[in-house]
Amino acid sequence: MVAIPPTVAFLAKVEHGCLILRDVGSDGDVSEWDPESNAWYADGGSLIFGVQAGVDGPVKCEVWKSQPPAMLPAKLLEVTLPCPSGWLVLQDPNEYVKLQFAGARGAVLCSVRVDDLQFPAEVQILLEAAAT
Repeated sequence: MVAIPPTVAFLAKVEHGCLILRDVGSDGDVSEWDPESNAWYADGGSLIFGVQAGVDGPVKCEVWKSQPPAMLPAKLLEVTLPCPSGWLVLQDPNEYVKLQFAGARGAVLCSVRVDDLQFPAEVQILLEAAAT
């Protein structure tokens, strides 16, 4: 059996210690997120969540549209994001990392798994079309 690779994968220092996943046309405002009180925040078609800060080292991130061969141990969140365009963007706030890829037109169920719930250095984002 041939293994299906992740849709997107990268290793990068994430300066502000957070990643944003959003519909390419989203006007969701994640600036109200308070990382001291919540590990993540969603508004409209945008989602923000905390990861290890760049000063502490790089973050390994993978986006999957299938089951990864080895699942990270902790579920950080599971949320349905509106995705009217069918395209998603994964980025850091400064856009040093910015990747665009196909999502699921309409809405996407997004589950984020991590190696550590407080300061994730490894992240798996699992995507599937949301039931309509």
